[in-house]
Amino acid sequence: MDKERLKNFLKKRENQILVLIIVFSIIYRLFYFFKLGAQPIWWDEGDYLAISKVWSLGMEIPEWWAHFTGMRPLLLPIIWTIFFKLGFEELSIRFFTILLPSLGAIYLVYVLGKELYNKKIGLIAGFMFSVYWVFTFYTYRLLTDIPATFFGLLSFIFFYKGLKENRMCSFYLCALFGVLAFSTRFPLALVLITCFIYLFFIKKFAILKDRTFWKFILSIFIFAIPFVIYVIYTKFYFIKFFFIGGLGGAIESGQGFGFYIFGLSLSILKSIWIIAFVMGVFTLYKFFIGFDIFWKQKDKKFNADFFIILWIILQYFLYVFVFRGANDRWILMLTIPMLIICSKGIMGAYKYLKKYSKFLAIILFLFLLFGGAYQNITHANNLIEIKKDTYNEIKLGGLWLKENTPQDTKVITASIVQNQYYSERQSYDFYTNDSIWESCAGLSGQLSENETCQKLAEEAFNRKVEAIEPSYLIISVFEPAFTPQWAYTYPQRYNLTPVAAFPDNQQPMLVIYKF
Repeated sequence: MDKERLKNFLKKRENQILVLIIVFSIIYRLFYFFKLGAQPIWWDEGDYLAISKVWSLGMEIPEWWAHFTGMRPLLLPIIWTIFFKLGFEELSIRFFTILLPSLGAIYLVYVLGKELYNKKIGLIAGFMFSVYWVFTFYTYRLLTDIPATFFGLLSFIFFYKGLKENRMCSFYLCALFGVLAFSTRFPLALVLITCFIYLFFIKKFAILKDRTFWKFILSIFIFAIPFVIYVIYTKFYFIKFFFIGGLGGAIESGQGFGFYIFGLSLSILKSIWIIAFVMGVFTLYKFFIGFDIFWKQKDKKFNADFFIILWIILQYFLYVFVFRGANDRWILMLTIPMLIICSKGIMGAYKYLKKYSKFLAIILFLFLLFGGAYQNITHANNLIEIKKDTYNEIKLGGLWLKENTPQDTKVITASIVQNQYYSERQSYDFYTNDSIWESCAGLSGQLSENETCQKLAEEAFNRKVEAIEPSYLIISVFEPAFTPQWAYTYPQRYNLTPVAAFPDNQQPMLVIYKF
């Protein structure tokens, strides 16, 4: 962009506000990025990072590979493997694959809000997303949520642009980024499903005669070939786990999850933005009253409302009837349309009150937008501070093993993936490929406290020790679900020697023993 075009761009107030939001977002995120650095990873982070380390270092496939295969998509581990191969450290990976997509997603929320409604809605939604506490917190976690959201938003934007401008290349890009989205995080398959359902409502069955539609379908299949190969390789495991098992359980569980997901999605917005969301829902009344106009496509003014409503409904369906549960980061793609509705609510309230008092309208606008932003920023900061050092002892223990042991060292620990990542040593857990675990362990893998189960599991573990000949055993307060009760006294009963403890005081949280 040359100087003249830049000047013309910045002359418009809405563009000035957009630049301010982007600058604020960059400063806000860089502050925590440099403050946190390479903070200790959690189990889910370890899943992706450990397999990247295994591939980049050419290590043998660990025994926990079965846990990863089918449960996690491979795109992000492949990308991180390339980074490790090129010599990049963890901080660089955080910057390029999490922080930058986080900043990009903020801009994309603005673009999507603008495309669906107008620039003002886009600016408000973009700002809200920039300070939204869930999005902020997970910007510093090496998980799939941020890059998947980035790809999903890109797919939606190109889809909507393709419809508006009737450009085939936009549909191809929608297909590409849609496939990248669910190849990063499985539930993002809903992005392309949303697009298809929307097309059928807009075009009806005439879409089947449209060559553009079939080219769109074909492009998805072509881009998804690597993913299809992966699904076949894993024997359709994730489909069986999420859809067959999940849906069956949902029928048994009743409607409880529906109220839970609804309550969760509202509560994580924080109280002031809940008010804005309720206001925004009222702005959709014209769509329901004029549904016949939308259905017959006499006027396309309701198309954006339908797209937002469809987006929300499909997300709810997934987490209520398939997953039967959710946490804050899982429903990140659900909260984006909710924030757009919040933006509609804020603007609707401002316009209505402005008729009677411009001053009161501005006060209400500032309260709803910045009051909610303050709640989110405060909550994000508190959460980041509380969680920044969690699992630090696992990190320290893994790094100690990396510095003090040969590469062929074998370690037994409940924190298998984190230790594999930090120590770069083969890590085994307490689980044994023995029938006792099938009868004595729950779905989560936690061993029953039944005395017989505990005794038989320890005997099976001793056989595992004899077979693999590990050098070290790690006992910690972490991962209690994967640590049998007998494991806590195992080092004393079998005369194992403690060689390191973290923290190094009278009450360590993690101890490394030598066999």
